[in-house]
Amino acid sequence: AEGASITPCGRRTRIHRHRPHAAPARWLDCTPFTGMVWLDAEDQTCEVGAGTAPATLDAELAGHGLMLAVDAPCAAEGTLGGVFLAPDLSLLHGAYGPPRDQVLGGTWMLADGSVVRTGARVVKSVAGYDLTRLFLGSGGFLAAALSLVLRLQPRPRCLSTSRVRNVATLRAAALPDPLWHFQESNGDAWAAWDGHTPQLSVLEPVSKEEFHEARLRALAQFAELPRRFAHAFAPADDPAGPMDWSALQEGRSSAGFAPAEAITIPTSARPPWLDALTEACAPGALPFAADEETA
Repeated sequence: AEGASITPCGRRTRIHRHRPHAAPARWLDCTPFTGMVWLDAEDQTCEVGAGTAPATLDAELAGHGLMLAVDAPCAAEGTLGGVFLAPDLSLLHGAYGPPRDQVLGGTWMLADGSVVRTGARVVKSVAGYDLTRLFLGSGGFLAAALSLVLRLQPRPRCLSTSRVRNVATLRAAALPDPLWHFQESNGDAWAAWDGHTPQLSVLEPVSKEEFHEARLRALAQFAELPRRFAHAFAPADDPAGPMDWSALQEGRSSAGFAPAEAITIPTSARPPWLDALTEACAPGALPFAADEETA
């Protein structure tokens, strides 16, 4: 009503990486939308408020032997809306696909204040256009997430955790794909399998506690990087930043050198279709803006 720019947000734990120039007149706080709306443990689906912290959801799902197959930075401090709208990296990308693959639908508020629902509460649905994918990864430009319908996975029951002495040898070995396979900035690499204990000289068995401490360190390193590279091919064994080897994504603290086949995530260029899309989502309304560079 006042003509002020408004941008939806959660706890703003990812803004400095994904929208570093965001400078709205006011923030639209979506963190009150929390808690489980419904859970179908048999069908392995649920609907949860987008302001819920991923760690909070994980604690509730643990009692049902389920998990959300996303392992992203800021699990305790951030929100599910931020994970999927950013979009953020997941260390489970190699085993289960990117975060967007775990979302079946949701409830969204558009820039004109109207509320819409997209997708379905079932895993297999072919009804209409997949508008959920339109909003996922949009960074809050197109819609504010209120709730999300999520696909769940069984929790690992027999996790085998190892330190990797030689990443190249492990990648060349004919082993089942690990659930986790990542490398810290200091060069230490780690891998974990569920229900399989590989026998390979480059693998040093470690306790689950040591493995998860390393996993949290790697996630913290990713959380501080404004850019990361996604590789079409395996990069060098000694990345300049943390590395998710399963998804072939490398973190960099500055622009630095990028291999020819690498794509910088997030991209710095404003998409040419963004203005038309924001107008189509909420015709005549002031769009969710505003970055200093595009205001």
